[in-house]
Amino acid sequence: MTIPRFFGNTGVLDPFELVTMDGQMPGDEDVNDYARVRSHTEALAAPLSAEDQCAQSMPDASPTKWHRAHTTWFFETFILRPSGFEGLSDEAYAVLYNSYYNGVGEQYHRPSRGLLTRPSHDEISDYRKRVDEKMLDLIRSGLSDELSSRLEIGLHHEQQHQELLLTD
Repeated sequence: MTIPRFFGNTGVLDPFELVTMDGQMPGDEDVNDYARVRSHTEALAAPLSAEDQCAQSMPDASPTKWHRAHTTWFFETFILRPSGFEGLSDEAYAVLYNSYYNGVGEQYHRPSRGLLTRPSHDEISDYRKRVDEKMLDLIRSGLSDELSSRLEIGLHHEQQHQELLLTD
């Protein structure tokens, strides 16, 4: 079984501190992949202050804080909610962090994302932690083929946003 550890008291999963125990449990590979991808986003954002994470370099780019929240919203919306998890975020997140999923609802105007001072950096960090905890529990309990496919898409989606973190 693999147990993810956290960076100090930050609540950020540390992919380099995974402890492998004898025997693999179902979902361990997915747990490791999830922890690795999600923690890499946090590692990319870590050198930036809360204020730096709100900056938007141009109208076609998005702030780091928005990327961190958007990828979390993806997992909440497309995996956790269909699995019965509710109340992980404020209702406003459904609009603030929906980028282009028209079938899911409205989106906040991209050129204005850098003007969002709320939710705060700490609130987004707490949101990521809540969603990560529920996602890890769900993955460990076993995913349907549909949810497993959504997890893979979500992880690739987060990796795309990691590239945007470096270019935006």
